[in-house]
Amino acid sequence: MFTADNPQTDGQTERVNRVVEDILCILVAEMPKRWSSMLPVVEFALNNSVHASTGYTPFYVNGLTHPHVPLTILPSGSGISGVEVVERLANFSLITVKKQVNAFLATQLNVLRHVRDAMAYSQDQHKEYADAKGRSCIYCYEIGDQV
Repeated sequence: MFTADNPQTDGQTERVNRVVEDILCILVAEMPKRWSSMLPVVEFALNNSVHASTGYTPFYVNGLTHPHVPLTILPSGSGISGVEVVERLANFSLITVKKQVNAFLATQLNVLRHVRDAMAYSQDQHKEYADAKGRSCIYCYEIGDQV
């Protein structure tokens, strides 16, 4: 568990907390009585933002898809009709579905591997920075000292 006063708190957690705090400060200043109603929008925005360490959004990592937002929704009439959907579904074979599922799972596995590796690299970079910066030992203990 992380605490606000713990100097060894995870750097990524601190960064996210700082971003959330900045956003909430702006919301409270702009809408002192309605800021809490905007929390779902803030959550959506954070989950739809590309993470610097991984290059992916949390939405994409979680489900290999990006959410629809007004700029990505096709205008009405530009999509396929219900009849076309039924025809496409009727033409699906189990082999096609199995291939698509396997491709989805392989992509998901590759994304998760990439995220794991990118996060480990980022943590190593943070550790190197922290080690180079150093922190002196405030209390030096000897064997036999009572603590």
